[in-house]
Amino acid sequence: MERGKFQGEARQRWEGALLVLLLHVALFYALVSGLRPHPAQTPTRAFDVSLLPEQAPPKPRPPAVVRPSQPQPETLPQAPPAPPQAPPSQAVTLPAAPATPAPAPAAAAAPRPRVKSGVNPIYIPPLEELQRRYPREARREGLSGRVVVRLTVSPNGDVVNAAVRQSTPPGLFDALALDFVRRFRFEKGSEEFLVDQELVFKLNP
Repeated sequence: MERGKFQGEARQRWEGALLVLLLHVALFYALVSGLRPHPAQTPTRAFDVSLLPEQAPPKPRPPAVVRPSQPQPETLPQAPPAPPQAPPSQAVTLPAAPATPAPAPAAAAAPRPRVKSGVNPIYIPPLEELQRRYPREARREGLSGRVVVRLTVSPNGDVVNAAVRQSTPPGLFDALALDFVRRFRFEKGSEEFLVDQELVFKLNP
């Protein structure tokens, strides 16, 4: 008898617990359904539709009236044109040729610079340069030489041109002599002039 009573109480407790669980599930479902957003209903917009009036078809154009062509009058053959007559001969007078102007007198040639003698330069490069640049062939053979150079001196004293007039032996010392005298300086003057300079090359004993 006590065993049956115990089973009845246990069954009542299980049924109560199941009922409580069902109530909780129902309450949870009610809460979730109430919080879920419902889609807003957007009112539909009405559009006015108007029909275009029917257009009448274009009227056909009347056919063009073709007029018969009128007969062209017959053209008679024309006589050939008469040959052109030569114009009467006329005397043609040619204009006289213009007189050739007389040639203008040639401009007076610029005066040539005069040669001065006894004019010495006021500046000469160091003579040791000639010994240092003595031609190798002349140094090997022990040769000496002499070169006479004509200088063109400008009014400010600079040498503007140099030319070899005599050289012994020919061509051996020419380049060295020309390079050396082009650096000479003379006293300033009022005109350009020419002057001859002699250079003697020899080996020191």
